[in-house]
Amino acid sequence: MEASSVGRRLQVLFIVSQATRSPAISVHATLWRFFDPERVKVHVLYYRRAAEEPYRSSEMSLMGVLERAPHVHLVPAEFGPVGGAPRAELLTQTARSAPAGIKDFAGVVRYMRRAGIDIVHAEEGSRNAFYALLLRRAAHVPYLVHYHSQYGDWMGRLSQLGVTRADAIIAVSRWTGEGIERAGVPARRIFPVLNGIDASHLNPEGIDGAPVRRELGVVDDAPLVVSVAQLVEWKRQHDLIRAFRRVVDVHPGARLILVGTEWNPPGGSQTMSYTERLRGLIAELGLEGAVVLAGHRGDVPALLAAADVFALPSVGDPCPLADIEAMAMGLPVVAVSTGGAPELVQDGRTGLLSRPDDPPALAENLLALIDDPDRRRAMGRQAREHALGYLNARRMSDDVEAVYRTVVGAETAPAAL
Repeated sequence: MEASSVGRRLQVLFIVSQATRSPAISVHATLWRFFDPERVKVHVLYYRRAAEEPYRSSEMSLMGVLERAPHVHLVPAEFGPVGGAPRAELLTQTARSAPAGIKDFAGVVRYMRRAGIDIVHAEEGSRNAFYALLLRRAAHVPYLVHYHSQYGDWMGRLSQLGVTRADAIIAVSRWTGEGIERAGVPARRIFPVLNGIDASHLNPEGIDGAPVRRELGVVDDAPLVVSVAQLVEWKRQHDLIRAFRRVVDVHPGARLILVGTEWNPPGGSQTMSYTERLRGLIAELGLEGAVVLAGHRGDVPALLAAADVFALPSVGDPCPLADIEAMAMGLPVVAVSTGGAPELVQDGRTGLLSRPDDPPALAENLLALIDDPDRRRAMGRQAREHALGYLNARRMSDDVEAVYRTVVGAETAPAAL
């Protein structure tokens, strides 16, 4: 790394091409808050339609995130159709938006030159990664892709091209990075940076979970397991429900609260929603009084304060933020030994891991913690220490800045995987 790149303030352009917020945006917004403004200046190129209705007033409003971000300069641009419409309509929207998109692209290149942008930070989607590739060719500025998913065939050709040609890739876990390496990207360009959170609002000593228990009808001494995640098959809530049948057999008063809602992609062809399948499974197993589908909740910290154990057996989850938040609230985490979870949850110290798609093993881990309060509390303390000490926003932002400086200051980045 050249010494000239170490101390100077970097100008970073983030690309946000969607109309609503996403988990990736939450991570990026945390970076914007925790970068040292004397060392990193953030510019955000965002989809101009996010400022229009119905997106501005949506509960998933992107503008609400952008407008709360400190020290950030916002740059609107046209990125084409929103998506979800029939193919013919998408083609029509693309044709109509093309002139504005071309004009805005040229304006972005001019802006980058005026602002002295050092590096572009994009996500893995085609309208992010491929757009960043085009900007590199037009403005001669390196770009990196912050990869929040699992590399696979689901990616479009343009997205794959944008990812594999990036000057660097930040993978949200080593597991994620290994998948990208298998796709042919050299290890020297892949930098695993685990997600971190701002845990300032997560204090188990300062949040009373008793009102939540009363609201949900959970008696004081009954075991309470909480899971917070989008209701989707790969999060494996159905495995958790099957495992909980065994828990209730041993502890009839035990309760499982599933927090989250389902996202159905536009044009989806499923005949029965995943939520309906979960309700059917709850009824089939006779768990109507023991398992609650709580939907969206605005009081997740209070739910975590009320819980004894957090559980999320998702398969192929790159770096589940919900695990970190639960750990910050002093809860041991029951998860599975795949995806990024093993890099967050230290098996036997801050939680317990089992094989994926194995409800009996999942049940045994739940019972191991429910039946041993001392062990459960000790693991919870260690989980909070790990979340605050390492899985925090400051460490994440420092690691990302280090990648920036590696890309800007060295022709060849050191191997990271």
